[in-house]
Amino acid sequence: MKDGKNTRRNRVLWVVLFHFLSFVSLSSASAQTRPIYIGGGITGGFNFHDLNAPIIRNDTLCGVFQSGTSILPSGFLTFEMPLGDPASSFWIAPRIDLSGLGALISAPAADQARARAPDSSLVPVARAYHLDANILSLGADLFVKYPLFSRFFLFGGPSISYLLRRDATLTEVITDPPQAVFPGTGSNSRSVPTSTVWNSTGQILNSTSILASATLGASLDIPLSPKVVVAPELSVRFPINSIRTDYKWHITTVSLGAALKFDISPEPKLVVVKPPPPPPAPEPAKSEMSATVKISGVVKDSVGVEHEIPEPQIRIEEFLRREAYPTLNYVFFGEDSAVIPARYHLLKPEEASTFTVTSLSGASLVDVYHEELNILGKRLEEKPSTSITVTGTNGASPKEAADTSLARRRAEAVREYLVNTWKIDPSRIRIQTENLPRKPSSTDTKEGMQENRRVEVTSNDPAFLDPLVVETIDRTMNPPKIRMRTTEFSRLPLVENTLSLTQGDRVLTSFREPGPMREWNPKPEDLPRTDSPLVATVHMTDSIGTTFVATDSSHVEQLTVRKKREERRADRIIEHYNLITFDFDKSDLDERSQRVIREIAQSITPNDKIVIRGYTDITGERSHNFELSQARAQAVETALRSSLGDKASSVVFQTQGEGQLNLVDNRLPEGRFLSRTVFVELQKPVQ
Repeated sequence: MKDGKNTRRNRVLWVVLFHFLSFVSLSSASAQTRPIYIGGGITGGFNFHDLNAPIIRNDTLCGVFQSGTSILPSGFLTFEMPLGDPASSFWIAPRIDLSGLGALISAPAADQARARAPDSSLVPVARAYHLDANILSLGADLFVKYPLFSRFFLFGGPSISYLLRRDATLTEVITDPPQAVFPGTGSNSRSVPTSTVWNSTGQILNSTSILASATLGASLDIPLSPKVVVAPELSVRFPINSIRTDYKWHITTVSLGAALKFDISPEPKLVVVKPPPPPPAPEPAKSEMSATVKISGVVKDSVGVEHEIPEPQIRIEEFLRREAYPTLNYVFFGEDSAVIPARYHLLKPEEASTFTVTSLSGASLVDVYHEELNILGKRLEEKPSTSITVTGTNGASPKEAADTSLARRRAEAVREYLVNTWKIDPSRIRIQTENLPRKPSSTDTKEGMQENRRVEVTSNDPAFLDPLVVETIDRTMNPPKIRMRTTEFSRLPLVENTLSLTQGDRVLTSFREPGPMREWNPKPEDLPRTDSPLVATVHMTDSIGTTFVATDSSHVEQLTVRKKREERRADRIIEHYNLITFDFDKSDLDERSQRVIREIAQSITPNDKIVIRGYTDITGERSHNFELSQARAQAVETALRSSLGDKASSVVFQTQGEGQLNLVDNRLPEGRFLSRTVFVELQKPVQ
């Protein structure tokens, strides 16, 4: 035991002696010479402009410039020399720098203005004022720096800069609507006249030529060779005075860059000390690891604030949803064309037998519409006594009006598809043509002409064009988000560190290098599928192969529609309906919509909640469209109340207009027709 203690003591003495001799050698070299650096560098400056300068036009306050940012390069030359020991004393580090400080500064316009819309009408517009400042400074920096630890320095000091450029250009830009232009310019921007506060262009009024500032930063010297050093640095320059003498305009700059420095001091004479023999190899490293993981649920309150639920009981609940898609009995064609556009889904004859409407469950409104010809073909196949009339029409362009056969060829294209693909008897399909539809859209706009180039399908059976009803199951999770908090510790480097959330053999989500917190916010298709618990697992492996595993679990309950009914739990069914028979700029209900409303009324039971929302397409003024959407929604509520009679007092109505919310792509004619709609949702409690 005594010999072992002596061996360890001798090893410590050898190490201390070696480090002492090395320190004496370096101190001797430092005493002979100190580094003297000259060099230069470049930085990227993040400029933050803080100002409070008004925009005046004709003695009217039009706005206030308050802030702006820019990223501009800067360059500098530097001289650095320590005042004593380079590792423990202050250094002088003066610089000469050339910096770009300009920025594009924007402020919303507070005054009112009108501009020309694409249809040449004058409309009110939203605008912004842009101040494009071009500021270039040449400065002298009286910096000192101090080594916080080996080769890492803090530096700073005052700076005086002369502004080589201090110009600005003031412009006014239309921000909404995007296609509006100023009268007489043909552009959405224009110069702002010179005022008592700003020149329209040129030197900034009442600006100073000298800027004073103070800088604080940090740098790291990285040797590339005994005489060459690269020094990445980060600094912040704080303003002392303002760009303008009459209004506040301060510029704070955060700079990130690097300097290349050359040591011009004479070579030191080094004393070489032979190192002692190396000590014995250290004992092999020992493994030591620990980790924890905790699952919590996350919910939001009524004001959007998140709250964590420790040890959550996770519920996956199913709701039955019935979706009623509208039947838009129009097929729209391209200009001067009788070919059914490619956006319509056309089947091959051998594919028609496998088409089912249930396959459309969950599809978007436009995707269902693009199956319209297949839906009509399927209904004709199922109702052999039903006949239809296909009416072809033209747009209002001179070219289409001159082609008298175009409308018929469009109708024939629809008939040929139904006959060839769906094997419908041609005698059941009557062709009819008109120059314009009986209820045409505007003939003065491009959108209106698009809507008039169509084939309209009507039938002798009133139910033939009823909405398409599809039943589906919605699944939700409560709480809707899972949060996993972890801690990990390892004495040795880790070669594996993962966090996974699983249910049985199914991996729901996983993370490498999990950190203190990870979240899982699943899509409906990713929700847990069984009652097996959710298990969060942290798995760690260190560099010598030792592993450590930590887990936490959370209970899962699958509450299916069938289970709720077997256990007589409270439930609800969601039914969606769309009424799309509104003509352009109208809120009157036609017979087909009245028929659908009567069917909706038959489905309503006491204690139902009825949500009614009206919409329009994007053409026209927003204010008018909002009033039109309210009128459409109110017309549906009035018709529903009339159909319900005395039962109307046992349900709750929530009716409102939404205006032009662009439910679907309004660039297509079907998108605009599908947007002239009223949406009805029935929330039906089920016991």
